[in-house]
Amino acid sequence: GSPRVVVVDASGPHLTDDAPAELARTAARHGDAVLLVTADAETARTADRVVALDAPVRAKQPEEPEARFTVAALTDAATGSLTDSGVDAERAALVAGILVDADVRGHFSHGVGLLPMYLDRLAKGGIDAAAEPVWVRDEGPVQVLDARGGFGQVAAELAAATCALRAAESGLAAVAVRGNNHIGMLAAYREHFVRHGVIGLVLNISGPSVAAPGAGRPTLGNDAVCMVVPRADERPLVVDFATGTVASGKIRHAAHRGDQVPDTWLVDRQGRPTTDPEELDRGGAVPVFGGHKGLGVAVITEVLAGILAGGTVSPLVHKQRAEPERSMDCSQLFLAFSPAAFGNPPVDELLAVLSGAISAGYPHGAPPVHLPEQQEELAEAAAREHGVPVPASVADQLGWISDRALTTTAGER
Repeated sequence: GSPRVVVVDASGPHLTDDAPAELARTAARHGDAVLLVTADAETARTADRVVALDAPVRAKQPEEPEARFTVAALTDAATGSLTDSGVDAERAALVAGILVDADVRGHFSHGVGLLPMYLDRLAKGGIDAAAEPVWVRDEGPVQVLDARGGFGQVAAELAAATCALRAAESGLAAVAVRGNNHIGMLAAYREHFVRHGVIGLVLNISGPSVAAPGAGRPTLGNDAVCMVVPRADERPLVVDFATGTVASGKIRHAAHRGDQVPDTWLVDRQGRPTTDPEELDRGGAVPVFGGHKGLGVAVITEVLAGILAGGTVSPLVHKQRAEPERSMDCSQLFLAFSPAAFGNPPVDELLAVLSGAISAGYPHGAPPVHLPEQQEELAEAAAREHGVPVPASVADQLGWISDRALTTTAGER
């Protein structure tokens, strides 16, 4: 039911019904011990320590119905939701396009399912829709951009474009972005590197949601790493992954659909594997991938994208759902390398050798998805043929009318 707070001081315990979390924080500041009993995940996050009572096993809910949109219709709907909230049309189109790109590529964790949260953060001040990024350093091979708490995509787009252009001109470039918000899927910025024929590397830190090997508390960010390698006659090679075993948004997407998750994706507050996606917002954590080697990749990302680029680390980044009134204050590092600066090695030919070697390792033939970017290629083909699925709860929350849903023929898509 409603949160209940027991304040323990020298005169004994005092129980208050329906007390807000602020009462607990105030009492704690006065030196009192506070016991907070709650079933509300947001309230539980105010506690220094959490003891979870075992929840009853829930029957799997029926799968939630989906709306399906053409790519154009979904982009228009997302852009409209943002402009209706006061976002400049050009900026709204940029943010919407990056979110829809994730959905088209099959990464719904970073797609339009984030829009309700974005709009909530806009209303509460966590995102400044009018903020213009400012160059703190704009000379030499390293540049620094202050995002000033605006839409993360705005600063990231500028950083990627600048980094790729500078690398094409001088061989190497680095652009650090600080004071930023969520920028979406890192692969969304791939076209800048492809256009200029340079290899891109993007690193990002975020708020704590990942547990170290064997731990239960989320103390590290689900940081992300992305490499983009242009190829002459093929899609670019894109490697984009998070340092947790899975992106947190994939767990929330499963919750939207009433699905359980693999027990490798999530641990509860005692560090026990769980298949219940709701545990994520009850204080659970995504395990870091690859044990201590994955932790090593996370630390490398923290040093480069956090300490160097932003003067911060993920434990100091504000969580965008828990603190909608505050900018995340996260940071990114964009790096780019021109093959010409390295003597123009035969990138395409050597990638073909590498791909062939990987394929040859399967004695009965490689499966359809065995290399980076293959899964995304299949997802894009499916999205353009059958439309982009959006959970009905998300579409309802955004107030999207049904006639925007996919009703066209294959030829009209």
